[in-house]
Amino acid sequence: MDDGRDLLSRGVAETLLGARESWTRRMFEQGAALRRAGGGPVHDLSLGNPSLEPPARWTRALHDLLDDPTPGMHRYMTNAGYADVREFIAGREQVRFGLPITGPLVTMTVGAAGGLNVVLRAMMNPGDELLVPVPYFSEYEHYCTNVGAVLVPAPSTASFALDVDAIVSRIGERTRIVLLNSPNNPSGAVYVGENLDRLADALRRLERDRERPIFIIEDSPYRDLTHDGSPVASMMSRYDHTIHLTSHSKDLGLAGERIGYIVLSPRAAGHELLTRAFAFCNRVLGFVNAPALMQRALPRVLGQPDGRVDVEVYARRCRRMADGLIALGFDVLPPKAGFFLFPGLPAALRDEQGGDVVLTERLLAERTIVVPGTAFGVPGHLRLSMAADDAAIDGALAAFERACR
Repeated sequence: MDDGRDLLSRGVAETLLGARESWTRRMFEQGAALRRAGGGPVHDLSLGNPSLEPPARWTRALHDLLDDPTPGMHRYMTNAGYADVREFIAGREQVRFGLPITGPLVTMTVGAAGGLNVVLRAMMNPGDELLVPVPYFSEYEHYCTNVGAVLVPAPSTASFALDVDAIVSRIGERTRIVLLNSPNNPSGAVYVGENLDRLADALRRLERDRERPIFIIEDSPYRDLTHDGSPVASMMSRYDHTIHLTSHSKDLGLAGERIGYIVLSPRAAGHELLTRAFAFCNRVLGFVNAPALMQRALPRVLGQPDGRVDVEVYARRCRRMADGLIALGFDVLPPKAGFFLFPGLPAALRDEQGGDVVLTERLLAERTIVVPGTAFGVPGHLRLSMAADDAAIDGALAAFERACR
């Protein structure tokens, strides 16, 4: 029977009908199906869907904006976003990175995912390579498929720190971009400045023999969710050809509002042309621009004492789950940022072929939803989202005990 694949592009058909479909979304939908069927609570640790509500300041800002009688508040804007909002963002990022960042170097986007797709469309030709350390967010593969690019994984250390030598060894003639996700989804690892210095030095050496430089993209939506409040090291101050992406899905609890932005280093090669390309791709990819109301609210919230979710709630949940898993024989690195854990399986399961998928299925039978590490390029692990309430975490720990017997 015709399954409709002739209506799809080859890349979309392969993704939807093959094994590369998003494990995360698949498991999330399994949890939704269990809830619809009834039969008791479902302990869903699959999706990084922030469970903390936006701060009250955000709600007040929206009310004020909706009551503002100024004409034109909801009309078209330039594709890169409102000029005053971009200047506001530029001022904040200038302080963060110690660079002369101006408004034209900022492009407001539909979340960090929208921003990443804009950058890849603007910069990559079919056959170009994007190099990313593992583990990595599985949808990066699909973003590459969108533009005909090739994702090249590079191993990390046992503690998920950057392995600079491994990255450099995989750089070839078609390498266009090295994508860094720190704090990392799924591992929660934060890349340290020493390794970023080494990577910047290595890229500068390689640049001498290349017609066009290798760019760094930093995908950093968890940068303001470090558990101890420490700043996250960045390549922006270390390497000229750097593009920084972030969103406020996590630190403001606004995942459904899709508000983020691109910040281009003023030292990057061709930065004036690139900013024009980003604005153009923002439009032709169908985003057109970031939502007007969300843009206007940012200057009223960011940087205020009550302008962020309580990170300690996520940190406490991470510690609670980590302690419980360690007691069951899992290998869990101390969580440093965000709300994900990426535990290694106990020895008995680690040696089993496809052990992470096996345990995922056992937990599903216990009404507990997780994502196998296979989805992120690292079998033998599970990704657990602590963007869940305490009852779900306690229920999941009990399910782990039963599933691991």
